[in-house]
Amino acid sequence: MNKKKSLFGLPEKVVHCSKCLMTNQKPFSINETKNSKDSSKVSMDFDEDNVCAACRYSESKNIEIDWPKREEKLKKLLDKFRKNNDEYDCIVSGSGGKDSSTTAHLLKYKYNMNPLTVSYSPLLYTDIGFHNLRAWINQGGFDNILFSANGKVNSVLAREAFINLLHPIQPFKFGIKTIAAKMALKYNVKLIMFGEPYVEYGSDNTKSSGTKPAYNIDWYINDSDDIFFGGTHYRDLLKKYQWLKKSDLNPFMPLRSKDIENSNSKDLTVEFLGWYIKWDPQEAYYYATEHCGYMPDIERTDGTYGRYSAIDDKMDWLHYYAHYIKFGIGRTRFDASQEIRNGHITRDEGIALCKKYEGEYPKRYMKDCFDFMNFSETEANKIIDKFRSPHLWKKVGDKWKRLQELKEIIR
Repeated sequence: MNKKKSLFGLPEKVVHCSKCLMTNQKPFSINETKNSKDSSKVSMDFDEDNVCAACRYSESKNIEIDWPKREEKLKKLLDKFRKNNDEYDCIVSGSGGKDSSTTAHLLKYKYNMNPLTVSYSPLLYTDIGFHNLRAWINQGGFDNILFSANGKVNSVLAREAFINLLHPIQPFKFGIKTIAAKMALKYNVKLIMFGEPYVEYGSDNTKSSGTKPAYNIDWYINDSDDIFFGGTHYRDLLKKYQWLKKSDLNPFMPLRSKDIENSNSKDLTVEFLGWYIKWDPQEAYYYATEHCGYMPDIERTDGTYGRYSAIDDKMDWLHYYAHYIKFGIGRTRFDASQEIRNGHITRDEGIALCKKYEGEYPKRYMKDCFDFMNFSETEANKIIDKFRSPHLWKKVGDKWKRLQELKEIIR
């Protein structure tokens, strides 16, 4: 890591959205195999009125977009790919969470498609996460392929990502961004559908992301010889861990352009259903509960006020806390900002929730995560503190103080 005041290449001056609670420290989603130790982040756009890109997109959802016309485009798209030979005609990738459950159910039961659902196993399944996966299959009614990568390799990659990037969930991210395309090539399927567009959260830096339904091809294709895992070049990783074989890394490898060009699915189309129909995470939760047996957690999620979002993997608890440490954006801020945009809470209510829960230490699964990566709690917390950027944090005595935070949120 460099010695600049702002780590990760983020703006030194924090800008807070005037409509939701997001800041200009929110990084774009990337192809994780391009993420080295020295990579700089590019953060979400803000306009001259200090309004974030996600809020501007949300406004267009409510004012500018003709949703009936969008749905007609969806129907034409599905007519193009629908098969009449009983084969799978689309793939839905997911965990059986609210968004993948809703996406698959709508495609199968409303639009008469025959989806194959594919799941890339979390690093550390929660009980409720596995329940929801089985409910998706059994109550929702879907064929499903669950892929589980080598646990020993997962542990090493999570450890490396934690040490070098404070990104312990990264091994799962490798898989979740490529598994659908890999299965599409295997099963001769030419359409992949995801749920909510990344632009909903300001996570897509494609300038046309709000105007087109396509999933960014750069997220799952990497034609470079330089492939990084845990911020380390894969060749260096193989040298460090002598028992590790290159074949062990296959599940985490990106696709190459030639993989698609040389397949029967060379015209692969990967899109977001949420571009065609108006997407609301809370409504997706209600829909998945009714039609696919989706259940919320039995406890409030550490670091936020909800119980139904990103509850499949124990590592998500650590992931969102790490995001708060690195970027000053925790789980409450994500959830509240999304609910502000969708009109479920006011900004003042979001501020009150952040004051209560933002940055809360996720005690529930922390030991499980540290054990998985072979760290003691003391060792892990020392690593965490190394990623506190000086423009966001200052140590006062034996405690860390947040800088450039909204005064209403500071406890």
